[in-house]
Amino acid sequence: MSPYGDTSDMSPYMDIVTVSPYDDIVADPTYLNARSVTRLGTAVTGLRKRRGYTQAELARKADVSRQWLVALENGRTEGLEVGRLMRLLETLDASLVIRDEGEQ
Repeated sequence: MSPYGDTSDMSPYMDIVTVSPYDDIVADPTYLNARSVTRLGTAVTGLRKRRGYTQAELARKADVSRQWLVALENGRTEGLEVGRLMRLLETLDASLVIRDEGEQ
């Protein structure tokens, strides 16, 4: 059974905020979903652009290679190291949040 109850009559276009037990987080635009490496890359790209950095500028400030940043932004996992990711997030004034999605 879905954690959202009976979804058989639910439109696939329903607003997730109206059914999510995490609506406080989902509705907050400062939280970005990074459930996959692809989404993590999209989140990092969005943060970088909002902060006004080019890829080269952010890579230099975070002490990572531009190639590594490009790979991250494109959702490629080869060479993705947690230490580099944390340094990058710190440079962006962002953090990594882990949510327990086990049984409620």
